[in-house]
Amino acid sequence: MRQRIFYLTSSCLWLGCLVLLSACVDLAAALPPTPSPFPTFPRLPTVTPITPEPVRTSVIIVLAPSPTKTPTINPLRGRVSVAANVRQGPGTSFRVITVLPANTEVILEGQRSNWYLVRLGDGQSGWMSATVLEVDPAIAAQVPVVTP
Repeated sequence: MRQRIFYLTSSCLWLGCLVLLSACVDLAAALPPTPSPFPTFPRLPTVTPITPEPVRTSVIIVLAPSPTKTPTINPLRGRVSVAANVRQGPGTSFRVITVLPANTEVILEGQRSNWYLVRLGDGQSGWMSATVLEVDPAIAAQVPVVTP
């Protein structure tokens, strides 16, 4: 009988061990994770881009006549013969705007009784006496007559 009790006890012992071992089959899942030598990042949600649909708009084409090219006219030029005054009007009674040195080139924009309306290099305009200007007679004939 002792022997039977021994076998029964050892059988129960073995059976208990088997039950315990079967419960530990998923033991690796119960253990804390082991650190990885490589960093792991959480996965970000993916984004699917939305392709915009083309927008159709009306196009209006306006046909206009091509601009006509205006011929470039060479400005009529004169040269100051001696240092001279540039005045606000055609006469010595008008205020002096500036004084031009000899050999300064001016553009002749108009004339009135022995006075020329001139444009200076800086864009300023004024009047100079014909006696202080050197103007080719062919150019002098082309300068329009103006009223101040």
